[in-house]
Amino acid sequence: MKTIGIIGGMGPAATIDLYQKLIDQTPAEKDQDHIHVIIDSYPQIEDRTRYILYGGINPSLKLVESAKRLEASGAEALIMPCNTAHYFAKDIERSVNIPLIHIVKCSPEAVKRRYPQTKKIGLIATSGTIKADVYGNILKEYGFETVVLSEKIENNIMDCIYKGVKAGKTKEYSPLFQQCIDEITALGADLLIEGCTEIPLLMPYVKTNLPVIDATYELAQAAVNYALTK
Repeated sequence: MKTIGIIGGMGPAATIDLYQKLIDQTPAEKDQDHIHVIIDSYPQIEDRTRYILYGGINPSLKLVESAKRLEASGAEALIMPCNTAHYFAKDIERSVNIPLIHIVKCSPEAVKRRYPQTKKIGLIATSGTIKADVYGNILKEYGFETVVLSEKIENNIMDCIYKGVKAGKTKEYSPLFQQCIDEITALGADLLIEGCTEIPLLMPYVKTNLPVIDATYELAQAAVNYALTK
């Protein structure tokens, strides 16, 4: 069994959600069957979207610091509960000698496997993830088209993430998030990807008839598979 290291704190609630999904997906009958997980919850990592949109202090310095700390603590692979942070994935990968299991690569694989008829994807993500095209090329490689969101929808999603989940007001922002889901559906999406790790915390409060891929869930499954592979 391999040890998994989590570069966490982006945000803390999303880190808890990932850890819970690791537990839920591990085929364990007793404590000792669970994966050895080391969590470095480091909320002081600078905001990834802010840097991508406006510049400032590069978050990769603290991301690399966290990765090295986890490797030194015995981690044999890294995962990050932050989609936008994968914009800096190459910096992290160059800094350590253990693999980073890439959240952005997990979701398209899951779509192809479970919903092969999908053509048009509604990506629910931060403005940083969208502007940096973190998902764009990978989705194109898999043959998917991405719904183009209006600035209004993007801003509303950002409010749900930052003023809602990150501020501890998830339920209060759920009506606005339902509006976002409805508008993305109206734009012709066949499927939704929860491309921000705060989004799964909003989903229980909304309704949709579309299939949904939870990137955090897919990352957890990939990490469990890696950890349990001999």
